[in-house]
Amino acid sequence: MRPIAADITVSLWRLLPGNPIVVRVVQGGSKRLGHLWVRGGYLLVLLFVMLATQWSQMDAGDSLVDKAKASTRVFEYISILQLAMMCFLAPVFTAGAISQERDADTFNVLLTTPLTNAQIALGSLVSRLFFVVTLLLSGLPIFCITMLYGGVTSRQVFLSFGIAGCTAILTGSLAIMVSIMRVGTRGTIFSFYAGIALFLFAGLALGFWNKTHVPESILPGATGGMSWLAPFHPLLALMVALNKTPPPDAAAVEHYGWPTNAMLASPHITYMWITLLASVTMVALATFFVRRNAREGELNLWTRLWRNRVRPMRATADGERTRRARRVWSNPVAWREAATRSSAASSDLARYGYMIAGVAAAILLLIAHRAGNPAGNPDRVWLVAIVLIEFVTVMLMAVNGAATSISREREAGTMELLLTTPLTSRYIVWGKLRGLVSFTAPLMAVPAATVLLLAVHDLIRGTDPPIVPMTSALVLPPLLLVYSALGCMLGLHMSLKSKRSVQAVLTSVGILLVVGFGLGLCAFGLVKAAGPLGPLMAPLTFVTAVWMVLNPDYIVEQIQRTTGMSVAAVQACLVAGTFIAVALYGGIVTAIYRSMIRDFDMIVRRQSR
Repeated sequence: MRPIAADITVSLWRLLPGNPIVVRVVQGGSKRLGHLWVRGGYLLVLLFVMLATQWSQMDAGDSLVDKAKASTRVFEYISILQLAMMCFLAPVFTAGAISQERDADTFNVLLTTPLTNAQIALGSLVSRLFFVVTLLLSGLPIFCITMLYGGVTSRQVFLSFGIAGCTAILTGSLAIMVSIMRVGTRGTIFSFYAGIALFLFAGLALGFWNKTHVPESILPGATGGMSWLAPFHPLLALMVALNKTPPPDAAAVEHYGWPTNAMLASPHITYMWITLLASVTMVALATFFVRRNAREGELNLWTRLWRNRVRPMRATADGERTRRARRVWSNPVAWREAATRSSAASSDLARYGYMIAGVAAAILLLIAHRAGNPAGNPDRVWLVAIVLIEFVTVMLMAVNGAATSISREREAGTMELLLTTPLTSRYIVWGKLRGLVSFTAPLMAVPAATVLLLAVHDLIRGTDPPIVPMTSALVLPPLLLVYSALGCMLGLHMSLKSKRSVQAVLTSVGILLVVGFGLGLCAFGLVKAAGPLGPLMAPLTFVTAVWMVLNPDYIVEQIQRTTGMSVAAVQACLVAGTFIAVALYGGIVTAIYRSMIRDFDMIVRRQSR
């Protein structure tokens, strides 16, 4: 028995603590300057939000009760922020575990070692999650500060960290599974961020829908309660842990039977168990595919169906099988980015699936609006949620495709071939930008068409107030177009500067998150404090601008508190602010474009050494 126990102990030791991948990544990664900046930036963001929210609660009162209530609100804000950053940072570290090995052409070498599939999958996951967990624990002192005035219990702190930690493990396991099952860096990052953004926003929108609320959780006199989705959604589970949406009593849901009654009585605990079990399942599935996907170039069932059914070949008179000729644009680089599979985000499944889902959501919302509340307020909430989900998804597509547009040429070894052609730097950069914008423009047209459809419908029927004013429907398309151009241009710039696709994508997404978060914090304060200039500044606030354009009533309410501006004047200022935003962001895009053309040859030559 002792030799068997010793063998089991050695196997378990080599599986995780003594795993060569874990040892190599943890020892070497701790010395990287980039990880230091990530840890510092994470703590600075938490500290800044805590101080900003604490300053905004200064007028709450001087009594201990008021201080406790203010401290509770501060804790809620930073808990939500911590969870959101875990959803972003966990795949940042884990998705690159396999992808960077493939970029450096060392993954196939790794497969020739005596390491088992489980050691490769678990080692890649645990070594990267080590930094995420230490990052999470480093913010514990900031959360403890919120307990000084009371209103926050240690149980809430641990539940908040538990939900964030389990979410990090889940997203990390998902990223590892996708990166192993999909060959290539670009597909890995795009698949994760598109899916996780859709899940978070769509689940949150459904969670606030009163028809998804558990009847036993609705208190007397209240209009809503806890959603059935709380055990499966991190933000909804966090709301239960923070007592924002109290769960129903265990006795009240006893008639549902096990395990439904246990899930409804403790949805936050259930969420942590579900995420851990799902993580184990995904890691096991990834372990199965570690060496299976290494057999590249072989035709599988899907490849044969796609080649023979979806894109059939034609036979000529002499019996030779050929394909239909493609019509190339005057700029072949632009055509290649927009119309072929070389683009990182040009997956037909993602593109057409997104468009079909957007059209279906618009039709369902129109049907519900015709049969529902004529005032349109609940329908407007759904419209805003749908448009924001589509906007964020398209921005992720645009940034991911642009950030890998030039770096993938370098990784595939085609940049040297491209430079041997008569194409100039201006021709190449303009072709990349035009192709990416041409790809994202039809996708941005889906939310714009949804808003226009509902605005025209209410205009014809004479609905007062409409679900969305016609002014908002006309203002939204140019904003979406210039925002997508900004995302594409930023991604292209990072793709040129970065040596690897992972680094380019993460840097681009990080910059957009910081800009969107910073402008979002400033948006509401500017609208309240700027007076008549508020409608002019609202379209400048990036993601928040979409919300404000679709909710002009909020701007009107804030403006009329301090000034006597009419609704028509506010809408006129909103239109003028749109022109200013288009000109400003268009100028930024032009400046980045000219900078890329000027430095293109020098950067490419320096990186080719």
